[in-house]
Amino acid sequence: MPGPEHGPARSAAPGEEGGVAVDGCVFCAIGRGEADADLVAYRSGDVCVVPALLQRENNPGRTLVLPVPHVTGLDGTPPGLLREVFGVAARVVSAVREAYGAVGSTVVQNNTAPGQVLHHLHVSVVPRFEGDAFRIPEPGLSEAPREVRLARASALRRVLAREA
Repeated sequence: MPGPEHGPARSAAPGEEGGVAVDGCVFCAIGRGEADADLVAYRSGDVCVVPALLQRENNPGRTLVLPVPHVTGLDGTPPGLLREVFGVAARVVSAVREAYGAVGSTVVQNNTAPGQVLHHLHVSVVPRFEGDAFRIPEPGLSEAPREVRLARASALRRVLAREA
C-alpha cells in the first residue's frame, strides 16, 4: 500500500480499486510477492523490478519497473510514488550497462496505449546495443523463457545490490 508520502492513489478505471491490489492483475500479484518472486531483481518500499516477459530480439534484457500499489497511469499517481518509480528506473538504467553489456538504454512508459493489455503503471527500460536498429513499436517481440528471465534477474540483482 502507498506510504504516507505517496498519498492516496489516483482514481481507478471501472472495476479497479485505486492503489489497492486488483485481483487478476499480474503486476499486483508480483508486487505482493504472490507470483514470480524469484524473478524480482530489486524491491524498494513501493516499487519492484522484473525482467519483462516480452523481449526484443536485438535488445535483450528489457526490464520493467512497477509500483506495488495498483495505479494505472502517470496522471494522478501520487508524487512520492512517481519519484520512487523513476528513481528506481534511473538505477536500472545504470545497472543494465553492467548486467547486460548495454551501451545505453531507452526508457518508455505507455499511458493507456492502444492494444495495451496490462493496465498497471510500469516503466520499461530497454537496453541498447550498437547496431540494434531500435524502433517503436517493435513488431518482433517474443516471450523470453523463464530460465532466461531468471538469469537476467540474477544479473540485475547483483548490480543493484552493490549500488544500494
